[in-house]
Amino acid sequence: MNSTIYLIRHSTTSGNVGDWYYGALDVPLVPEGIEKLEKLKDEGIYPSPEDADIYTSGMLRTEQTLETIYGKVPHRVIEEFREYNFGIFEGKTYEELVKMPEFPLFHNDTTNDYVIPEGESRNMFEKRVLLGWNKLLGFHRLKELSHRHSGLDAVSIVICHGGVIDRIMHSIFGTEDDLRYRWTPDTGRGYAIEFVNSDPVSYKAL
Repeated sequence: MNSTIYLIRHSTTSGNVGDWYYGALDVPLVPEGIEKLEKLKDEGIYPSPEDADIYTSGMLRTEQTLETIYGKVPHRVIEEFREYNFGIFEGKTYEELVKMPEFPLFHNDTTNDYVIPEGESRNMFEKRVLLGWNKLLGFHRLKELSHRHSGLDAVSIVICHGGVIDRIMHSIFGTEDDLRYRWTPDTGRGYAIEFVNSDPVSYKAL
């Protein structure tokens, strides 16, 4: 039995196009984002949804990405996989943010403890994401157990966000020297994480 968790980033939004700082804003995909998913789907990079457990963060861009790739399929929501909340920085560009007195406190923070007003700190975000990851691992282990005697592969597919995927991958395969966002995939892409005896042992990029 093969055991795999797929982490897929939502496709392109107006926030990506506009180079905004955003995470909590519930923005939709842009037409180019839909087209990109259709192209990647035709290239065959996405796993089959057959007998897979499927999850999203519940945010609009992840729901639209799911529907574009797989159609209207049953799935569960893991809210801990919502993107980083930039608080008062949401929807602003870097050029706009450098004019705000709070921005240097965030930008120059080396402790990752600075809480953006109306948002969260980097450490709060990572803790939340890893709580979601542990929740997902529990679901995936149940999937493995249910397939132990059938020989069928255990597959979980998660459609979420770049920052979320970055923190998960860093927690498993990263080093202390990794730059933040080192593991962030391009929109519409992600990683396949292989498990042996319920432990993650390797990955490949999609």
